[in-house]
Amino acid sequence: MGKFALFLMCFGALGLVSSYSQAKDIDSDGDGIADRFERLLKTDPKDANSKPADLDGDGIPDGYDLDIDGDGVNNWQDPFPRNAQESADVDGDGVGDKKDNDSDGDGFSNEQELQAGTNPNNKNSFPDQSGPVLEVMEMPESVNERIVAIRGMAFDMGMGIKKVQVVNADGDIFPGQFDYTTHFSVLVRLSRGENQLQVAAYDNANNVSRQFVTLSYNP
Repeated sequence: MGKFALFLMCFGALGLVSSYSQAKDIDSDGDGIADRFERLLKTDPKDANSKPADLDGDGIPDGYDLDIDGDGVNNWQDPFPRNAQESADVDGDGVGDKKDNDSDGDGFSNEQELQAGTNPNNKNSFPDQSGPVLEVMEMPESVNERIVAIRGMAFDMGMGIKKVQVVNADGDIFPGQFDYTTHFSVLVRLSRGENQLQVAAYDNANNVSRQFVTLSYNP
């Protein structure tokens, strides 16, 4: 008896859920908007000419639709919530990226960036064909210490400095460090006699600027 009563209760609950679902989806006037939405938005659920706005035609009125234009991007994330053709504006200039010739607003067109292999949607990534500004401080022609510091200034107006280094005639590489924003120093080990040194600054686009220094080491 107990099992039969439980069965009847479950069957009744299912019937109520089914009835609710059907009622929820009733569209009396066949205008594509369920009666429940029309009642909420004060349009006539029995008049096909009286219906709430539904821009994307998905049956959810704009007033309740989380994606009004149906482009797959939620309204609060979409700078153009009523334009299904646009859903992004990287540079915030009011022109959607699909129509914007310079999506990131860095002064280089998307076509130029694609040809250069840079990212048209990142303002910090752009074509850079100029090497850094590099200035090495003057040093005496002859020193009596084997380890010396080559100092100077380097900066880049494009994508920024990547590294500064010194290379000697044997191909040994001595990496530099920036003491602060633009000023660098490189500790170099000298060989006895004359040393031909190449000071090189690289930017993030791998452009390079070079200066040459000659030092004699006479202990």
